[in-house]
Amino acid sequence: MSLQKLAGLRILIAEDEVLILMEIEDMLLEMDCTIVGPAATVEETLKAIRDKEIDGALLDMSLHGKRITPAADALVARGVPFVLCTGYAREDGDEASIRNAPRLTKPFNMQSLRAIMDDTFGRDRT
Repeated sequence: MSLQKLAGLRILIAEDEVLILMEIEDMLLEMDCTIVGPAATVEETLKAIRDKEIDGALLDMSLHGKRITPAADALVARGVPFVLCTGYAREDGDEASIRNAPRLTKPFNMQSLRAIMDDTFGRDRT
């Protein structure tokens, strides 16, 4: 997997746990990604989606007790890929925007984050 595919990507982080956020930021910086946000609430996430240029997003399933679904819907409408970073399992009642979204189970490491980002956001940059 090539870090060149990920370098320079603008990735929105929606995460409400500070320590997890700091770990994700460190991993993204090591991959030479540009961090957008971070956003700790669904409302902040929606504002970033509206106002910022982003190539992809890493979304916690629940921010301060609110499901991330409105943000996932907004990303789908814009054609922006995203990964759910969550401890939650898939449920039959999951909304369409998140039902089949790529998921990264917390806790995760650099290798698993890089792999799912390469699959989801990677692009040839020749």
